[in-house]
Amino acid sequence: MAEPVTPAPVSSRMPPPPPSQEVRPAKQDEPKVQLPSREDHSELNKAKKNSLPKPQRSGLIPAMLVLLVLILIGGGVVFFASKELGKNVNPPTFKNASGDPAANEANYIRIGWQKEAYQVLRGYMAATEAKDKVPFVLNGAELAPKIEDFYGGGMIVDADTPADTFSVYELSEEDRRRGLFMMIYDQPPQFEMKEFFRPLASLEVQYGVDEADLLLSTLARVGNFAMEPLRVHAFFKRTSEGLKLDWEIFAQTKYRTLQKFVELPQVGESEVFRIFVVEDVPDQGRAVAGTRTYRVVDPANTTDSARVNVKVDSEVGRALSLINWRGTATETRPDARTATVELK
Repeated sequence: MAEPVTPAPVSSRMPPPPPSQEVRPAKQDEPKVQLPSREDHSELNKAKKNSLPKPQRSGLIPAMLVLLVLILIGGGVVFFASKELGKNVNPPTFKNASGDPAANEANYIRIGWQKEAYQVLRGYMAATEAKDKVPFVLNGAELAPKIEDFYGGGMIVDADTPADTFSVYELSEEDRRRGLFMMIYDQPPQFEMKEFFRPLASLEVQYGVDEADLLLSTLARVGNFAMEPLRVHAFFKRTSEGLKLDWEIFAQTKYRTLQKFVELPQVGESEVFRIFVVEDVPDQGRAVAGTRTYRVVDPANTTDSARVNVKVDSEVGRALSLINWRGTATETRPDARTATVELK
C-alpha cells in the first residue's frame, strides 16, 4: 500500500519579486491651486474699496453754506449802515491852515524856522569868498568891509563846521516871537592816541612837593595831545528878507576872537564882543578904589575870559550895578547877564 505523500510546508512569506518586477507604490494626485484671474482681481479690489469707510463729507457743505450766509448778512448790514448814516451825517470839513496867519506864525516860531535856518547855513558855508557870504549875513551891506578885512581876501573854507552838524537850541518863546533863533555846533576835544604816550611824573610832582621842570611840563601835559574843542553859536534874526545870520557872534565863537584880543592886545585897538558878564573878585585881591571888577566870558568858550575894572560912577558901572553881589546887604550868588560891550 502506498504511503500517503505529505505536502511540504508552505512558508507564509513570499519571496521578494525580482528587481525587474519591483512593486512601486501607486502615485497620489497632488492638490492643484487655481490662481485667480484678472477679472477676479478687479472684483476683489472693488470689494475692498466698498468695505473701507467713506469720508464724511456730509458736514462740510452745510458749514460752507452757513459761512456764505453770514458773509452776505454782514455785507448787507454794512451797506445799510453806511447808507443810513450817510443821510444823517454831514461830510467832514477840513479847515485850511494855510489861510490862518496866527496858526502859521505859531508853527513858524515853533519848528518852521529850522528849515530856513539850515538853508541859510548851507548857503553861507558853501560860499568861499567874503562877497558871496554877505547876502546871508545880518546887516551884510554894513559889515561887508569888516568881513573882507577879517578874511583878508583869501579863500574861505568852512568844511570844519558843516551846516547839517548844527543842532537846534531852543530860546525862550519871548525871544522867538521877537524873531531871534539859535543853533549851536559843539565838538569836544579829540585825542590822537599814537601821540598820547607821555612820561609819568614822580610822586613828589604829583603831590605838589616839587615843581615839574619845563621838559616834563611840555611832554606830560594832556592838553598838548588834544585838539581844541570847537564850539560855535549861530544866531539868526528874522527880517523882511527872511532869516539872516549874525556874523559877529558867529566869527567870535568860531575863531575865538575874544581870547586873541585878551592874550595879544594891540595898542589903541578896540573891538565889540557879545559876552556873559558877572561880578568877580579883584585880580590878586588888589581892589582899585572907586571901581568894581567884572569878568567877561565868551558865551561858547567859557575858558576865554578876562577881568575888567569899571568905575562905579560911570554909565557902564551904574548899568552893571544890577548884578553886583559883593558887599551888598544880602550877598547873593553871582548873577551872569548877557551884554554887548566894547573892549579897549
